[in-house]
Amino acid sequence: METFKKVQNMDLEWIVSLAQETEVHDFLKRHDLGMDFLKKNASDFLLWKETLDRCKDCPGLSSCSQPLPGKRKMLEIDEEGFLIQNFVSCAYQAAIDEKRKHQKKFWLSHMSSKEYEVDLSILAKGQAKEYQLAFRTILASIQDAQGVYLYGQPGVGKTYLMLGLCNLYAKENKSICFVKLPQLISDFKQKLTDNEYRLKNMSLLQKADIVVLDDMGAEAISAWTRDEIVLPVLEYRMTHQKKTYFTSNYAPEELFNQYIIRNESNSKISALRLIERIRSLAKPCKLSGESRR
Repeated sequence: METFKKVQNMDLEWIVSLAQETEVHDFLKRHDLGMDFLKKNASDFLLWKETLDRCKDCPGLSSCSQPLPGKRKMLEIDEEGFLIQNFVSCAYQAAIDEKRKHQKKFWLSHMSSKEYEVDLSILAKGQAKEYQLAFRTILASIQDAQGVYLYGQPGVGKTYLMLGLCNLYAKENKSICFVKLPQLISDFKQKLTDNEYRLKNMSLLQKADIVVLDDMGAEAISAWTRDEIVLPVLEYRMTHQKKTYFTSNYAPEELFNQYIIRNESNSKISALRLIERIRSLAKPCKLSGESRR
């Protein structure tokens, strides 16, 4: 409101003063525009100048005062000579955008925005011997046909290693699915009658270049989740030799017991089929150590 009052009260002297502002002067000169154009679009130029002023001496995004944090208004001239506005990332936001541009390679993801910045290359620095061993196993898998079944106690860093690995693969232009299995199963149950949703997401999990199933065995297990969700995904990926990774609190032999459904006939056979596919897809690797949480 204050800006529009300024515009209404503008006199020629004020217009001349606005024209002398460095950014306005350079814009008019670059597009070979005169005072008449400035006067006609004075409100737009004034708002633009105020937007630029908000960015001066800004220490970072946490202090951003723009209406759209990290974005600032810019003026351009279209092909017909009209003034148009758009929003572009500031230097701070552009740096973050650069770090996260690989995010578009994630077909299905339960990662937070900050987790797309996890850098695998620095995760092992200063870490214990057990962590270093798991880290080297993860790195070696990049050149291997199999993925890794990474297991250990909660909080030792299994998921974080996989986050870094997914980001590395995405930066190499691989399509990625990173899913927390308990959340995936919960989502499927909430949309139980939406067959299209289930088939679409299962297709993504089957066909992505790289899949990480995080927290295997922690989901609400039933014959349906085991045989109609998890097993078909693993079966497809095994048949088509798709790189697959897992994290779990359970060793493979312990995971077998998790997938046995009480009072279900042939339950052990179904659980064994699932474990055999995991073993075919990934090499087991134990991550020991104290909880980082």
